[in-house]
Amino acid sequence: MANAAELKRITRPLLARDPRLVLVKRTIVVQPVGHFLHGFAFRVTRSGSVDPVVTLFEPLYVPRRPLSSGSMPEFYLLVDRHRYGHLFPPSDLPRFWRAEDPGVEQVLIEELGGDRLDSLLRIDTPDRFLVWADHLGTSRKFVLFSHALAGRLSRAIGMAECEIADWGRRRDVDPGYKATIIRHLRRLVRIFESGQTRTNRLLRTFEEINARRAGVEGWWRWSPVVE
Repeated sequence: MANAAELKRITRPLLARDPRLVLVKRTIVVQPVGHFLHGFAFRVTRSGSVDPVVTLFEPLYVPRRPLSSGSMPEFYLLVDRHRYGHLFPPSDLPRFWRAEDPGVEQVLIEELGGDRLDSLLRIDTPDRFLVWADHLGTSRKFVLFSHALAGRLSRAIGMAECEIADWGRRRDVDPGYKATIIRHLRRLVRIFESGQTRTNRLLRTFEEINARRAGVEGWWRWSPVVE
């Protein structure tokens, strides 16, 4: 089974070709890190196969992103289940490899460098992220905070108020938990209503927390989209 040392060994040539890339835990991260965490998260199966199917463009400005065991936050936006289960045709899917396979280092360079990395890095603004979010029907929370980062506070407020109404109608959750969620959403509305400066301060805090939890705080840089 591939261990941390073997993963470092097989990814070393890929990292050497591009100084922006660094291995953190089981994830290749593109630095510097801004509003999005770009990279490739590796899975290692019990049989020893190395599987880099998880492609990340994680929005760090969304609060409370879960961290997966032994890896970074995993975000499956490149998975297109409406078509053939993936953004790429089946023939273009990343292969399963074993760390001891001959030439696996070169295969990683060919599979994860070049066009695939460039296409990943194009998702670098909230508006470009929203194209994917709309196409794949991702969580409304990601959409709400993306509009806030982009300066569309009235739209973010409207979405938060819809969330408050939806939670208010729910009867399938604990009343105390529901009250907590609604209280947090109302506080969020007040922050958005106070303007972009305070909103940016909140989003920056979320990014800083998520970057620290992911172990990339040394490469994280904050830059407001709208002042």
